[in-house]
Amino acid sequence: MILNYFNQFFKYFKEERKPFIIYSGLSIIAALLELCGVALTYPFILKILSDEPSSDWKTSPVLIGVVIILMFLLKNLFMIGFTYIQARYTNNFGIKVKRRFMRYFLGASYQETSKISFAKKCKILGLLTETIMSGFIFRLLNLCVNFFIFLLISACLAIKFPFATISAIVFGAAMLIMQNKFYKPYLGKIGKKISESALLFNQASNDALLNIKAVKVSNNEKYFYDNYADKLKLNSENTKKSSFIGAIPPYVTEPFAIVLLFILVAVIAGQTYTDPAKLVASLALVGAAIFRLTPAIARIQVNLNGLNSAIPMVKEFLEIYDKLGVSNVPEIQQKDFAEFNESFELKDICFGYTKDKQILKDFNLKINKGEFIGIAGPSGAGKTTLVDIIAGLYKPVSGEILIDGKIQDKPLKIGYVPQEFILIKGNIRENVAFGNPVIDDNKVIECLKKAQIYDYIEKNYSDGIYANPFVDSSGLSQGQKQRLAIARALYGEPDILILDEATSALDTKTESEFCHVLNELKGKTTIIVIAHRLSTIENADKIIEMKI
Repeated sequence: MILNYFNQFFKYFKEERKPFIIYSGLSIIAALLELCGVALTYPFILKILSDEPSSDWKTSPVLIGVVIILMFLLKNLFMIGFTYIQARYTNNFGIKVKRRFMRYFLGASYQETSKISFAKKCKILGLLTETIMSGFIFRLLNLCVNFFIFLLISACLAIKFPFATISAIVFGAAMLIMQNKFYKPYLGKIGKKISESALLFNQASNDALLNIKAVKVSNNEKYFYDNYADKLKLNSENTKKSSFIGAIPPYVTEPFAIVLLFILVAVIAGQTYTDPAKLVASLALVGAAIFRLTPAIARIQVNLNGLNSAIPMVKEFLEIYDKLGVSNVPEIQQKDFAEFNESFELKDICFGYTKDKQILKDFNLKINKGEFIGIAGPSGAGKTTLVDIIAGLYKPVSGEILIDGKIQDKPLKIGYVPQEFILIKGNIRENVAFGNPVIDDNKVIECLKKAQIYDYIEKNYSDGIYANPFVDSSGLSQGQKQRLAIARALYGEPDILILDEATSALDTKTESEFCHVLNELKGKTTIIVIAHRLSTIENADKIIEMKI
């Protein structure tokens, strides 16, 4: 099963298969160094117990002892470096996976990505990816190292003591198989539960924190706290069980190792009891081998347990990756925008979120450049859906979108002000420029003035547009944040400025001031406003009334 998931995983990351194989191959060097250190124990003891003085310095016990020490030191130094390489490889691999998913979330159509909940996106970029790297890729590399150590040292013992070693290996393999028969199904279930409970925990966190204002106003703090505490406890319980099972193998392996030692000693003693020097050297070799094999066997079992625990999340990851077609999303490039000189037209547009229910049917709308369009209607009539299609977020099922009489082949420059405005980390100018690498301060100030917010900033913040008032006790009000959103939309010099009930948080006086801004922009910028109050769009050139 592990090999099957390995092949599926690297089908999507073919360029990483070769480095993985190379790093796995490096583990043979560690195993060879480990083997040399163990194998030299036998001639070292024989030389010490020999009655004849060594005539050649090359075979002196002191030199052999120094070589053994150097071998182990070299092996440990190599393993330190190899561990760093493994960590760097899995870390860079994880970065690549997260970048691919973020490229999908940002580069794929909004229509696709909006179907994935925020909690699930966080889970994919967090728990799933990290589990794949630390619980699957890193453990596979560790498994290779310890497997080769076990294989080479066992081979060394088998050459010297074939019957004893084969007997011990058969016994040890039986013990490992028995452990896996117990661990595998249990860890598989636990891994699946961890994946499910992590999503529930993320959802509970988001429900409480992203809706904190509504929670406080409705006095439902206890419900959301209890919900969070329950999901936290469930997730912690599953994680605890997985950690507990993962910590058991060394304690189970140790008595098995003692039994293995007894088997080897008993058989070897029967073979070499007539030669005391060989008997002591053989026992020393076995002791050194068991000393190195015991932790290797324990790590093999630990890594197998970790892999079995990670398999459900690897399976989930591969299903998501395949379903979303993450590999097919091209690199994100700076877009070329269409030229908008005369008109924008929706012609016979049909759209529905499901096949049996259409929100828009044979819808037609022509907007001339510089016009102020108002959109009104009850909730559920399709107002937001309409502006989402105009903004290019949704593609109609049928119909045509024309710019200057030609079918649209490039996006328009859209300034979009949603109902809920989310600030990014940074100061006022960075929030207005919103992702533009080069910021024009004069342009920022001009946009803030047009949005009727610059005077407030200048009066209340000594740093002006370089101020970061969002963590201060005197942070911006909701209405002020909304005006900041309008400034952000204007900064991109949009062909069409869309406001989706953007004035809903503004008081009557501020809305009146903003309407004055819209009137100033009228004729210079094409404006589309979804309004819950008709006063906002009373000066519109056209008012589109939508019905259910």
